[in-house]
Amino acid sequence: MKKKLIAAISALCIVGTAFVTAANTVNAEPAHREQKTEQTASQDRIYNIASVSKMYSALAVMQLADEGKVELDAPVTEYLPEFEMDDERYKNLTVRMLMDHTNGLAMGNGINHYLYEDVDSFVHDSILEFTKNVQFKADPGEYPCYGNYGFFLLELITENVSGMSYTDYVRENIASKIRAEHTGTAWALYDGDLGDSRAELYSGALPVNYPYEMAAGPGGIYASAPDVADFGAAFFTGNDVLLSDDAKSQMRTRQSDDPKSEGYGLGWDFVEQVRYEKENVKVCGKGGDMPYMHSFLLVAPDEQISCAVLTAGNDSSTIAGLMAEALMDVVLEEQGKTVSDVAPSEPAMTNSIPDSIKKYEGLYCVGGVYDTGICRISFDEGFMYKESLGTGNTFPDRFRYTEEGGFVKVNDSGKMTTDREIVYFEEKDGKVYLRTDKVTLYPGLGSYEESMYSGEKIEENRISESLQQSWDERTLTTFVLYNEKWSSQSYDSPFSWLVTDEAFPGYVISENCLGATKVDRISDEHSARFFTTIPSSANRDLYDIDITEHTYSDGVKSVSLEYSDGTRFRRVETLPLFNTDTNEVKLNSNEAQWYRIGQDMAKKTITAERPEHSAVYVYNKFRELVYSTHIKGAADTIDLPADGYIVFLGETGGSVKVFG
Repeated sequence: MKKKLIAAISALCIVGTAFVTAANTVNAEPAHREQKTEQTASQDRIYNIASVSKMYSALAVMQLADEGKVELDAPVTEYLPEFEMDDERYKNLTVRMLMDHTNGLAMGNGINHYLYEDVDSFVHDSILEFTKNVQFKADPGEYPCYGNYGFFLLELITENVSGMSYTDYVRENIASKIRAEHTGTAWALYDGDLGDSRAELYSGALPVNYPYEMAAGPGGIYASAPDVADFGAAFFTGNDVLLSDDAKSQMRTRQSDDPKSEGYGLGWDFVEQVRYEKENVKVCGKGGDMPYMHSFLLVAPDEQISCAVLTAGNDSSTIAGLMAEALMDVVLEEQGKTVSDVAPSEPAMTNSIPDSIKKYEGLYCVGGVYDTGICRISFDEGFMYKESLGTGNTFPDRFRYTEEGGFVKVNDSGKMTTDREIVYFEEKDGKVYLRTDKVTLYPGLGSYEESMYSGEKIEENRISESLQQSWDERTLTTFVLYNEKWSSQSYDSPFSWLVTDEAFPGYVISENCLGATKVDRISDEHSARFFTTIPSSANRDLYDIDITEHTYSDGVKSVSLEYSDGTRFRRVETLPLFNTDTNEVKLNSNEAQWYRIGQDMAKKTITAERPEHSAVYVYNKFRELVYSTHIKGAADTIDLPADGYIVFLGETGGSVKVFG
């Protein structure tokens, strides 16, 4: 199966001695720049390369370091004098900590960072002001934990030190030097400087307008697959077009000395991989995900191979990374180096659990790279049970104890599951953590391995009955996003809700309609705070919750659910009814105009006449998106679902005329 798939992928590639490129596996045909190959439109197709963009902001600062203008272990404040935070620990932040994910900053992306057919400078211009209130989840340098915020600051450092906008810097000091004509920021693409061959994107089967990522440093580079592969070639040993060998060596050096921590380089997601090291091949990789687009860059600097895989669809950078590995393996084999998969071994299992382990029973906050939740761990008759709480899942995962001291996940027959998962308990700094080694199989592509601290034991947060009841009542409602820009992609899935459960008193889980979850500890009637200390990327992008009173533009005074990333949500029960009397909706730049669809309008059809900078969305009673003006060729007429929702977005001073 795998051999057939590799053959199909490699047939799409023109392989040379320097590097290989791969684009969308369906309709893009990669080209090797050193061979004379006719360039097709598909080869120039432009994608948002998501977090692979971090390699560009890291490289930009390393270029400035090569020039003696930046010292990696100097304080960030030396290059951003206006950078300050309420927490004095910000003075200990170094440039290196921004690149290797050890900065300890809790925040991810803020609002208005992903816009349909629109660009603006809000994200860039508000970073330093917003950062003042950002909190630390760990001391700077304490442990690596993936995050975007450090790369926002690298973007600003590049501008301050070079005296150029980041857009201009990327074009003049990176793209032009490697003749990457289709590489730049969202602003360059929007202005037409990169050409107009943008990837076609779909929401299900419907084509959508092209989105622009405003967070340039963390995720806002746009490029074609050949351009990204050319960029990867800049990391080849001996290639000094963009960086010195010393700078590249620093970037591909594992930054953490702790073998149990994640192995980031400077910018790179990983700089070591067992299956390649067995053949004495050094590889570095970086992946990225955005809605609709995914990417992976894999480089073997000494073997002079660069693989760039860019995709459009509902897959992930994990799939793109496995495709890149398949391509890398083909070229390495041509060089006489055969790389084989590492099959997950089945550990020796026992029928008993040591009494010393049973003290670890209890509640845990558990997470992956994006989400956190709460589970209960218990032991019974030779099995460990891991039960997810607050999810309605009544079937806990089962694990058997192994001779190596971990617990391996098993199926109903007591055999190891196809995807191997082994959980270890570990005491560290007075806390109890879970550490998980996991191997996920992707038939035909290979396997994906990850090892990280994945959970933290928590105690019940016993709060007063009245306080618990106050938060329990908030779980009976749905909230809708109201404060992002008219062009924000966040309105594709704008619903959010809170989850409490008597099984984990004193805690609250926030969840959106994409299934993303975060856990906070209830502090008082109006606030819940992040609290975990998991020393890994399971602790990324933590948010506080505040409940405030807000008077909306329609005059209603009600609760506002506010997250510390800047997003604001309103209770659906307070939304006005959209009925036959609604013939004009006045727009507000700072507040979405939401309505519940009244019974007299259910299953009827309307026409909305709207100004240029505006949008209309419709959702059914299940909170599923059924209409958006960001869908290409959206009909002028809008069918209204029973018990659904409609929102009008736009700029203050404009209005939408409604005709029934």
